[in-house]
Amino acid sequence: MLSKWEGTPCSLPSGSDEVLVRGVDRAAPDRPDAVCMLSVSVDPAHRAAGHAERLLTEVRQRAARHAPRGVIIPVRPTRKPLYPLIPIDEYAAWKRPDGRCFDPWLRTHLELGARRLGIARASLVIRQPVSRWAEFLGHPLPGPGDHPLPGALVPLRVSADGHGTYTEPNVWVHHPAGPGAP
Repeated sequence: MLSKWEGTPCSLPSGSDEVLVRGVDRAAPDRPDAVCMLSVSVDPAHRAAGHAERLLTEVRQRAARHAPRGVIIPVRPTRKPLYPLIPIDEYAAWKRPDGRCFDPWLRTHLELGARRLGIARASLVIRQPVSRWAEFLGHPLPGPGDHPLPGALVPLRVSADGHGTYTEPNVWVHHPAGPGAP
């Protein structure tokens, strides 16, 4: 639950990292303004069975009873790892030939009535020594620059100071509460 969200894009947290910090740093009010879902996933073996839609609908209905501003989500687009060099703004605007949103997960939200609020440019930031990234990847990172990360939305940026930083962007969406909620 978000203690304070004024309902505008400019009052959103910077991303999932800030949502967690706000949740720890601030005592929850008696009645939160909005619900924020940080991670929603369905096992690949169970996708396309309507589970995600049912989950989002249930959360929206509960938010309508408890959080007047509804549900906000920093969405991690599922196909973005296939296009890590494309800026998130451009990727989020891509359309299929039928005019629907290109990304399946973002499309699910929009077709359930959510609206895009903006981009969380640094939703999740992970900074680690290059040695730790090399261990994770199973190969050395011999110099500064942008390096591909399997499954990542953007490349890992390795700096001359011996650290690598993964700065994941997400797309903020808002599912309204109230009579319009499914």
